[in-house]
Amino acid sequence: MGIAVIAGTPFDAELGASLLRDAGQAATPYPMAGSPDEQDALQYERPDVLRTAFADLVRGLPARGHRVAMVFCNSLSAVVDRDVGAAGVVLVTPATVYREVAAVHRNALVFTGNGSAVVGYERVVASAAHRSVVISDPVLVRAIETGDPDAAFRESALPGALRLAERARMDAVVLACTHFTEVLPHVLAACGLPVVDVGRRLVELTVAAADAAPVDGRAA
Repeated sequence: MGIAVIAGTPFDAELGASLLRDAGQAATPYPMAGSPDEQDALQYERPDVLRTAFADLVRGLPARGHRVAMVFCNSLSAVVDRDVGAAGVVLVTPATVYREVAAVHRNALVFTGNGSAVVGYERVVASAAHRSVVISDPVLVRAIETGDPDAAFRESALPGALRLAERARMDAVVLACTHFTEVLPHVLAACGLPVVDVGRRLVELTVAAADAAPVDGRAA
């Protein structure tokens, strides 16, 4: 069964699984909702329901043949990541990437997909040594899901935010929504600052975790 990819919607669950397959790992997507609207409703209005569903899924992963799971959704991670785990499962989440960013960059522009992700980032990296300017653009998330990342990028707040980051002499830009991996080439072309794509870094960390797992937990 390889690696479990737990995400907010079918789109980012399959995106994460596809990136893992490109890296030579078998992967199975597990979306927690059917759309961004449904995921936002769960996060904002029924977080306890979402946490319970997530915990139940994680606890059942060993029986499905998974020993490594990647939480490929920044906002989902912010809601469920605080105290959920399961014996026998290595859980890789955006929190590790956030800590890496804070350790290297003093000032960062952080671009997220909703308010939950904003809170999740600030909760993890809260530190007097790291300053973050955080912008949320849920419209971009939905535009990316339509299948035209070029138009989604052009019509979003992201180009203006990148110019703002350069004028403010920020140290880095952080794409803190896994959907935004789809527009990474546009971000790199439009911005001269270092760019941390949380989605691709999550994949790197997950591949490393799978390679370090016992043989029966590795992707076939």
